[in-house]
Amino acid sequence: MKILRTLSVLSLALLLNGCGNLRIKAYQTYQAPADVKNLVVTGFYIAPPQLPTVPAGDADAFNKKVEALSEKINASLATNSDRYYNTLAEGLQMQLNLNTIAGADMAKKPRFDRVKQKEERELLKVTGNPKFPTVYLSEEAVQFLELENGDVKTFIEESPRLRSAVRNVTKATECELLAIGYARLVIDKVTTYGAKANLRLLADIYLFDEKGELVGHTYGETEPHTFTGEYLGDFNDVLASYTSLQAEMLTALTLVEEEKVDED
Repeated sequence: MKILRTLSVLSLALLLNGCGNLRIKAYQTYQAPADVKNLVVTGFYIAPPQLPTVPAGDADAFNKKVEALSEKINASLATNSDRYYNTLAEGLQMQLNLNTIAGADMAKKPRFDRVKQKEERELLKVTGNPKFPTVYLSEEAVQFLELENGDVKTFIEESPRLRSAVRNVTKATECELLAIGYARLVIDKVTTYGAKANLRLLADIYLFDEKGELVGHTYGETEPHTFTGEYLGDFNDVLASYTSLQAEMLTALTLVEEEKVDED
């Protein structure tokens, strides 16, 4: 008897062939056990744009154009933090078929006030560029991460304190599973004199169980968009691509190994 495995990697490769230049990776796939019924989506964080630093002179010239739009870019990021949050909650509910709560529904839980009272939104502030001073998070979300200089990714992926925080929130919301989303715009590949550069949207979706253990993680990245840095529309177009990017990310998140038995 010969056992053949159809790996999720193969399935993912087939998926990516239809996605242009999207980059999708499931660092850890997830299948909800039968006893998992409830999912809480606590928030979707959007970081300030990551500006280019090299080549130094060209990058400086390009960054001046971006910073001239900073007020409008920040307003767009704030708006999209709300949109991404709702999109993530809706997408996870459809993909995982779980009772999903987010936003105002979290506040209806009797012990949620304890979590909300400990919320520290000041930790969303960042230093380095006064034009882009904050990580954006929907007002309906809850900020329970202990961030340093607004560094969402490092806390989620490396902090030993995260497990305890997740356990507290899942208990307060009466859920067995918790989801967090995180996205950022990245500008790189600056051309001579800062004439043009590439703009991409990078996103992560994390799932944690009620013990605070990471049980699912998917990553997505849009294809590079070449732009001059002078028009808000370029930023909005890339930000608008999140919905389709998320669909591919969630598909990758739930791909599983399949076993097929082939008898010789």
